[in-house]
Amino acid sequence: MAKARNKPVRQKRMNGLFFGPYKIGKTHLLGTAAFDERTAPMALIDFEGGVLDVLEDMPGFGTDLVHIPVKTWDDFNEAYARIEENDEGFKSTGIDSIAETHIFSLLNILDEEKDKREQKGENTDLIQQGDYGTALVQLRRLVRAFRDLPIHAFFTAHSKEEIVTKEGMVKMPSMAGKASTEIPGLMTLVGYLTMEEGEERGKRVLLLNPEAYPRIRIGARAGWGVQVPDEIEDPTITAILDAFNY
Repeated sequence: MAKARNKPVRQKRMNGLFFGPYKIGKTHLLGTAAFDERTAPMALIDFEGGVLDVLEDMPGFGTDLVHIPVKTWDDFNEAYARIEENDEGFKSTGIDSIAETHIFSLLNILDEEKDKREQKGENTDLIQQGDYGTALVQLRRLVRAFRDLPIHAFFTAHSKEEIVTKEGMVKMPSMAGKASTEIPGLMTLVGYLTMEEGEERGKRVLLLNPEAYPRIRIGARAGWGVQVPDEIEDPTITAILDAFNY
């Protein structure tokens, strides 16, 4: 008789993108991963250079929330290798922000092409149309690399508004070219962080359901029997994972 084999346990992982206006609290939302045993410790990759201003006084910073500043591609490659090797037991990673990584990639292309374009008499500070395609491919690879790690991955982005045919003005993640529509498609959850109107001090709300907010590019893939909430008030990583039964 053949012996029954134990099926390997597949750990559920969330890949989430949180976007919203400048200084709405996206970085702080990432930082709340330090308070949940499912996501702590978190390796927080800082492309924008603003993480210290927001999170350095947060409990757990430096232990359950490990700050990794990135200023060059070498910095980034070292950061990815550190997280992939994971001797420190990271349970999640955060990238603040994915939009800044796209700009980072475009500027890197300008640096690499500078001599060649200078010889042609071209403006070495001008981003060319083909550069956007190259940067998008690099961004896709970056997102997929973190998405495929065996830990949770969370990203932030600023928001922008664009006029979409038959829809009008639509809010979406602020990334150049096709990235603003393609990158969200790689996520299991895309939420828009905003401030609830009518509150004296303001209450943060994470909008999630595109049926309730059709002019915001949000959405989530929920497991069997799990209903995507329209929104989560005072969102934290814990509240988000709980809402989707992780």
